[in-house]
Amino acid sequence: MSRSFSSATLRMYLILGLLLMAGCMAHDKNIPRLNNGNSQLGIASWYGPSFHGKPSASGEPYDMWALTAAHRTLPFGTLVQVTKVETGKTVTVRINDRGPFIKGRIIDLSYTAARELAMIGEGTADVTLTIVSPHNALIPSIRASTRFWVQAEAFTNLMEAMTLRERLGSQYDQVRVKTVNLPSGEWHRVQVGVFHSKKTAQAAARALQNDFGGNPLILISN
Repeated sequence: MSRSFSSATLRMYLILGLLLMAGCMAHDKNIPRLNNGNSQLGIASWYGPSFHGKPSASGEPYDMWALTAAHRTLPFGTLVQVTKVETGKTVTVRINDRGPFIKGRIIDLSYTAARELAMIGEGTADVTLTIVSPHNALIPSIRASTRFWVQAEAFTNLMEAMTLRERLGSQYDQVRVKTVNLPSGEWHRVQVGVFHSKKTAQAAARALQNDFGGNPLILISN
């Protein structure tokens, strides 16, 4: 009798478990996909300095100062308006990366986009997404007139940056130190240039890496 009761109880729990799984799957299927006819509500997060200069899923280097974002499914180049639910602040970003991959989050913003929404300190925020333009140019093309700089290194100590600048001054036509304020503190970026093609900038980056180590970054001139 006891064994029969245990088997029946086990079957009941198995059935309940399958029903629960089916319910969860049905709920996931009912989550609306973002398209031209609707908005998407969820959580936004952001990513910053540790990813700066590294390739995004589109192949474009991640620029924490640009108004870009990562989305799981939208085509690269899509322009999306992001509205912070709490304040109504908005920012328009271009999708050039994939993510976020944490449950409940629907978009991963660049540092500058997150700053526009005043969500840097919070880390995440409830937002709505609306497509502004689904047919924007995917990745900006590099014009023939584009110039490049190569970032040799970045320091938190200004004297170290100035020392490297002096060492590089005899080898390159222009060497500059650009100071930026990041969440991690004040950084002094030593950059050399100017290069009129990506190929020559890449050659300079390889030379810098061989001579001084580090991981030089190629930057579009601004």
